[in-house]
Amino acid sequence: MSERIKHSLSQLRTSFLQIWGFDTLSIIVALLIFCSILLNLFPTVFHMLGFKARAGFTGFIPFFVVLLYTSFRIPGRLGKALSITLTFSFFGLSLAGLWQTGQSQSTVFNGIVPLFDASDYYIDALRLMAGQPFSPFSARRPLFPGLLAVLLTITGSNLMAALGILTAITACACYLAAKEIQRTHGAEAAVFILTILFLFYRYNNGLTMSESLGVALGALGFVFLWRGIADSKQPSFWIGLFVTTLALNARAGAFFVLPLLLLWGTWIFRAPETRPSWRFLLGGLGAIAGGFLVNWLVFRLLAVSSGTLFANFSYSLYGLASGGKHWSYIFTVHPELANLPEPYQSSTIYRLAFKQIMQNPGLLLQGMLYNWSNFFSTSAYGAFSYVSGGNVIVNTIIQHVLLVLCAIGIYKALNKKSSDAYSSFVTVAALGVLISVPFLPPTDASRMRPYAASMIIFALLPAMGLVFILEKLNSRIRLFLVPDQASPDYEMATVLSLGLILIMTFGSYFVKLVGNPPALPSPNCGAGFVSIVTRFDAGTYFNVVSDDDPVPDGIPNFHLNIYKSNSHELADPNLINWAIKAKPPVTMFYALDYRTYGKALISIPNKLLPQPGTLLEICGKWEIDPNLAGYKILYAKSTNALSP
Repeated sequence: MSERIKHSLSQLRTSFLQIWGFDTLSIIVALLIFCSILLNLFPTVFHMLGFKARAGFTGFIPFFVVLLYTSFRIPGRLGKALSITLTFSFFGLSLAGLWQTGQSQSTVFNGIVPLFDASDYYIDALRLMAGQPFSPFSARRPLFPGLLAVLLTITGSNLMAALGILTAITACACYLAAKEIQRTHGAEAAVFILTILFLFYRYNNGLTMSESLGVALGALGFVFLWRGIADSKQPSFWIGLFVTTLALNARAGAFFVLPLLLLWGTWIFRAPETRPSWRFLLGGLGAIAGGFLVNWLVFRLLAVSSGTLFANFSYSLYGLASGGKHWSYIFTVHPELANLPEPYQSSTIYRLAFKQIMQNPGLLLQGMLYNWSNFFSTSAYGAFSYVSGGNVIVNTIIQHVLLVLCAIGIYKALNKKSSDAYSSFVTVAALGVLISVPFLPPTDASRMRPYAASMIIFALLPAMGLVFILEKLNSRIRLFLVPDQASPDYEMATVLSLGLILIMTFGSYFVKLVGNPPALPSPNCGAGFVSIVTRFDAGTYFNVVSDDDPVPDGIPNFHLNIYKSNSHELADPNLINWAIKAKPPVTMFYALDYRTYGKALISIPNKLLPQPGTLLEICGKWEIDPNLAGYKILYAKSTNALSP
């Protein structure tokens, strides 16, 4: 017996070294290259690629696809090592492109400083690190700011490092989703799906927004759902429902996907010639309820008592009930609600929305049709609006091709000769997205940001259309759709999913539990100056320098002409007009004021800055322009270093 045990242990050790040992080595190598890209260790090689990865299309994406497809088609360990390394590299390049160019978007200023919702998530993560609860804003979706707080704690409050880790997590999740597709449908479908996920994520990469976590958890949930179908194992499918529910809680989105997948599974997982599986139904309901329960527990542990989960859905519902208006329309009609605290604000808006629906149901129908029309368009609010680059004609053609592939994917599911469990699953999930569209207006955010948690479905449906076409070609040349069964990536997905769940729950609560705000000295500023106490941390700021300064452009330093060009990409004209008036040398960053636990956008002369990691008192004056009041801009006039 002892010899048999020794032999089994020897086999287990050998298997671990051959599979997990090699996988671990591959990931380490991929991460090293990923880090070298973010640290800009080889600027002559990666600088232009970073810009192309962030915003390019016609030149870079075909290059991306060819390299990935080649690596996915190489059998064995070499192909696996190359495919994961390339995946991490491309995702890393899109983040590096943001930092190299200092690109501004609606929620990021000059490549690093978060704005609007992104600034609120960031500041709430800092609040949690100080032992304080989330504000009502982050109480709506507590999973992402909880994760961000843990990442900031791990990295010593270095925002760039935390964003790098978040990108690596998302890259790994998307890679695992692609490998799961390859296991059943070959490299073509795998690379197609990975490309769609990359194209969506690159616009959200580097932002302190919940879309990142939504994409990662959505991709991981898919791995378990797909494996449950492949192996006809209900527990795997239940886990997939649980993780997908977490994804939709992390980034609220197409919730109707959940009940439709539950009903689909109840039918598919039944025994032959029997009624729907009640066992599956109960297990699936428990999995979905478990996902909501985890979100609720994190909310109760981390957020202020006045917070309300999904409170901002009330804004979208009122817009829908008003004929398809923007989410902010409620505050145009009822400006008095803007400063109403939670939970009174959301409950009042819900009451007004339902009243509107009862009084004029025709507007509700108009709003639904309006949202669907935007969803099927090739505008900035279309289903594939993120599949784009510099050439408008090419963008439009490719988006139309993707819509055609979606139609073919649906045909594949409905055609008895070509239909299978995979294609019917994808079609049912897509139907869940379609039903959700009226309640998740595409116009509430460009490039389909509200659908981040379901982005894997946007990739799957046209992928099934591609599979149908390749199946027809394959009957003649037998070159495509070669499955790759020898893949241990399911276990890797399990480890990553479990790690994320533990970090979002126990990790975030532990951060709050041990959080300790610094001792606050008495204000030491002159008359007429505001005193705030904050920490100046590495990786959180950018410097504006004069055009004749010899430093290269890239975070943290940007020449004035580059900075002004980037500022014109901001969403708010008032902020643009303010930003372009900056006089170098000046540094800007968002900070948490430990006196009030409010936020402040600091504009400070370089000479007043201490070393990163320093706790300091900033004396200054607030911006008084009412059009800029929401940004909480503070002009620093002097500083007092309090501790290293």
